[in-house]
Amino acid sequence: MVSKELQKRIEEYAANSRKALVEDLSTLVRIPSVSHFGADGLPFGKGVANALDKALEMAEGYGLTTENCGYWYGLAHYGEGDATIGLFSHLDVVPEGNNWIYAPYEPLEKDGLLIGRGSTDNKNAAVVSLHVMKGLRELGIPLRSKITLFFGCSEETGMQDIDKFVEEQPMPDFSIVPDTTFPVCHGEKGILSFQAHCSTPWTKVTGLSGGVADNVVPDLASATLANEPALLAELTAAAEKAKGIAVAADGNAIVITATGRTAHAAQPENGVNAIHLLMKFLAGIQGIGADREICAFAAETTSDCYGEHLGIAVEDEPSGKLTCISGLAATEDGHLVMHYNVRYPVTHKGELVKADLEKTLSPKGWTVEGFTDSLPIYLPADNPNVQELCRIYGEVTGREAVPYVMGGGTYARHLKNAVGFGMETDTSTGLPEGHGRAHEPDEAMIIDELVDAVKIYLLSIVEVDALLHK
Repeated sequence: MVSKELQKRIEEYAANSRKALVEDLSTLVRIPSVSHFGADGLPFGKGVANALDKALEMAEGYGLTTENCGYWYGLAHYGEGDATIGLFSHLDVVPEGNNWIYAPYEPLEKDGLLIGRGSTDNKNAAVVSLHVMKGLRELGIPLRSKITLFFGCSEETGMQDIDKFVEEQPMPDFSIVPDTTFPVCHGEKGILSFQAHCSTPWTKVTGLSGGVADNVVPDLASATLANEPALLAELTAAAEKAKGIAVAADGNAIVITATGRTAHAAQPENGVNAIHLLMKFLAGIQGIGADREICAFAAETTSDCYGEHLGIAVEDEPSGKLTCISGLAATEDGHLVMHYNVRYPVTHKGELVKADLEKTLSPKGWTVEGFTDSLPIYLPADNPNVQELCRIYGEVTGREAVPYVMGGGTYARHLKNAVGFGMETDTSTGLPEGHGRAHEPDEAMIIDELVDAVKIYLLSIVEVDALLHK
């Protein structure tokens, strides 16, 4: 147990770090860092490379040793020891998307929040971890473990960065991944993604697209049709009765736009899928002929968040229900392609999901391609490290600390002895519904929670170090 004297010094250090935490997080948020594989002659593009350069510069300024591993990822190190505790962050962000109230890359401090893309997913983890390592050095806290901080560059686009790390670097003995909500995430559902291709070509629809990434509930989707007077009249009349649908003539084309509400694919019930809205609307339009059948089936498969209409619904006790979204839709060579993202329970298997999908899709003339399966991870809730981290979180915050399993995917699934531990906010930001959380517009971090996180991680590292050397 940490002494009361050390606990007091840690609390003072965290409180005194508030201004620097906000400044450092603002600095990283200002750098647009959507990962683009192979862009600009770099592994993940110039934006992410700029963010990594700045994070490594910060680390060196705080007295840490650093490594730039070919812009695949970066590392910062503190201390020596016969064991290693890993802290894992990522600097890449999801695309800006739509409907921002504030500018995504102009960080704004307002009402106790820091607003900007990456403020909570996941540049906050990079900044807090740097101040934790700085605190270990400045407070002279004795450890028998080395601390390594990982700066990822492609967490949102396939996690090739962590694959490279696992290939090149020794695995930490225990790893904390601050890319979830508190308290401790001791398991992550399997993540399965695929594309469903419709074998029947469009006859009336000339173009259709929606979404920004397959792991984000899309808030915008659109379709185009030839501008025929009778069809325009039917569409306009139907749109007047349909929520979230707009119809406009644009020269020789009719443009139908569906507006939903974005959310993370791990919590799809928080969003409204614009692709579903568009498909449901088009399925009711007589003037598009045989295309109605394509749209009706696409609408059916996206009509629930739990895979019921795809024939894949399943649940278990540790992790609850399977979830499923279509995050992207596109027209390719005159055919509809739907991209799906499935989060399946920790006791289930991806190959069983795939078999059930094919039973549903094949008879309807759809083929499944591009299958990827990231296997679930699970540590028992009574694992000593899980219990210790829960205890520390509860003592610092006064909140209930029960470990949980989630649908999100983090670096933890690529590591051994790893858990998700903070630091996305699970309390209200005070922003409008659909704004403020990870992957949403006006993504925001509660500044007081940055300060609390410094305390939580400093205390946690001390206790994990002790457990590793029992």
